[in-house]
Amino acid sequence: MAVKSLSIEKQMRSARRAFDDATEEMIKHAESLGIETVFNRQAKYDESFLGIEKSRCYFGASGVCCRQCVMGPCRIWLEDMPMIYRLSAAKLNKGTCGASVDTIVARNLLMMVGRGTAAHASHALHVASTLLKTAQNKTPYKIKEPEKLRSIAAKLDIDAAQGTESAAIEAASTAISDLVHDKSAMKFATSYCPASTGKTLLGLGAIPGSVGSELLAEGHETSMGTMADPVSLILHAARLGVADIASLIISSEFQDVLFGIPAPVQSKIGFRVLDANKVNVVIHGHVPLLSEKLVELSEDEELLKSAKASGASGINIVGCCCTGNEVLMRHGVPLAGSNLQQELVIATGLVEAFVADIQCIYPNVENVAEKFHTKIITTMKEARLPGALHIPFQEEYADEAARRILETAVANFQKRGKNTYLPKGEPKNLIAGFSVETCLGVLSKINPADPLKPLIDNIVSGNIYGAVLLAGCTSSKVTADASHVTIAKALMKQNVLVIATGCAAQACARAGLLTPDASQYAGDRLKGVLGLLGETAGLGKPLPPVWHFGSCVDNGRVVILAGALSEKLGVPVKDLPIAASAAEWMTEKAAAIGTGAVALGLTVHLGVTPPVIGSPAVVSLLTQKSEELFGGKFIVEVDPVKAAQLLLEHIKEKRRKLGLAI
Repeated sequence: MAVKSLSIEKQMRSARRAFDDATEEMIKHAESLGIETVFNRQAKYDESFLGIEKSRCYFGASGVCCRQCVMGPCRIWLEDMPMIYRLSAAKLNKGTCGASVDTIVARNLLMMVGRGTAAHASHALHVASTLLKTAQNKTPYKIKEPEKLRSIAAKLDIDAAQGTESAAIEAASTAISDLVHDKSAMKFATSYCPASTGKTLLGLGAIPGSVGSELLAEGHETSMGTMADPVSLILHAARLGVADIASLIISSEFQDVLFGIPAPVQSKIGFRVLDANKVNVVIHGHVPLLSEKLVELSEDEELLKSAKASGASGINIVGCCCTGNEVLMRHGVPLAGSNLQQELVIATGLVEAFVADIQCIYPNVENVAEKFHTKIITTMKEARLPGALHIPFQEEYADEAARRILETAVANFQKRGKNTYLPKGEPKNLIAGFSVETCLGVLSKINPADPLKPLIDNIVSGNIYGAVLLAGCTSSKVTADASHVTIAKALMKQNVLVIATGCAAQACARAGLLTPDASQYAGDRLKGVLGLLGETAGLGKPLPPVWHFGSCVDNGRVVILAGALSEKLGVPVKDLPIAASAAEWMTEKAAAIGTGAVALGLTVHLGVTPPVIGSPAVVSLLTQKSEELFGGKFIVEVDPVKAAQLLLEHIKEKRRKLGLAI
């Protein structure tokens, strides 16, 4: 993609702030109560003077602001910057120390990817520690999927014949070593990486050591007066990206072992999953360790008796963001909303307890909760809020923590005020719970000897023209959800199978795309495949045209599926007719996942311009040179209609090179 096509222009947005009516209605309700949300704050940043955004920092958005030492901050002069910024900047193309624009931009990107990787590795460490302690009989958890554990052990060359607990201890210890100990190669990265991709990464020096050692090196390299070579900085970002993907795989694989492999489940999404007659507990964040216990104990007879004594008819657990996706997949727990809806969920006035673990937690939830009776409860040491009730999670005492949280929520029910509100309309139906195992399980009913063959045959014939993963967040920079939904509909119409994770999956669910009826939007050939698979699965209806593959850490599942196809066909991942789209990405975690995906050979679309455009050299590395090195690249396009077309052209080119019908 040409450098000139990347510019800091206001992201595409309609007069609406959200794609679905219920969210738009809740925004207006919150405003009527004087409640400021992410949408109001975004609007302030969107204010402009003579077409130039007043509040956004042009230098930060370009990636050309350096704050690595107190000789700065240094802001690099760009020839094409708007006049209003030229007036405030010295005409310098280097920092005070002499760092070039390429060094500054590459260094900033590496730090962003590093923070994202740290977040996912921290999640993985919590899960691995829980599995280890569970195998040592130190927690109230159980190993629910010993067969899954054996498959993990086989990949890691662990002897599963030694017994379930011993295999779990060795697998968990391997993961912990990958995350925090000093080692030359990350075992989960090398074991789960297809052979052809691993060979490429090894040749480029992009096989990561432990996450801890990589982050130590990243912190050193990005400190003032150290690494100045932009190519080395970007290669390190790629290495951290691969480590990030491996961390996702650790979390997904071990969570399956502990809590069960997801299977298709029907549920609902929307604000109205909150029940005015029950104690409403919202679980928000990303790590499902404590939320599993909250779901389990919500049926506890003693707690239910206490809830009824308080005047409630029961306890209602609902999900928000990716912790919500986790309990949706395994238990059918309904979803109240995504990362962008968290403040609005509280603004209903119906939430007794808002339980937050880690990541994507807006500090403003405390300010919104002050208007109501809602208790904000934090549970993890990494994500405390200054005014929240903190009930710490420890693996050994998970039952006690979960019970205390539910007791707090029940006691709070009688304090609920009369200022409650739910938007019009009913929650949307959805089907979630897709996983590699459940997909192969359905396919094995068609071909027991070779489950992947039916999928491959349909790709070869063009019944499935290709596959695209919709991943990442929902963003207030655009009309929330609209980009995901627009791209999904455009792709499925052309017989492209859409897989979705995280808040992108929730966006599609709010648009009704996670139901059998949504197959009406699919092309005739894809519609036929969905119908066959739905009948084979015993659904009696077509499968949805968008498959909800789980939370954002479950992007690792998609990597595993792509790797299985690559190994089966003997074709590198980079040559498969697949791609990914992060149309509304916003977090460092998304930057890490995207960078890792590109390093593994995937082409990744970004619908929000990344902070790198101040350096043509870095842009070239990410959008052109990366394809030569890894086979994957970034495509940046803020218009979702154009983005869908670019993704289709990419798939068409891959099919052409494989000699498939185009």
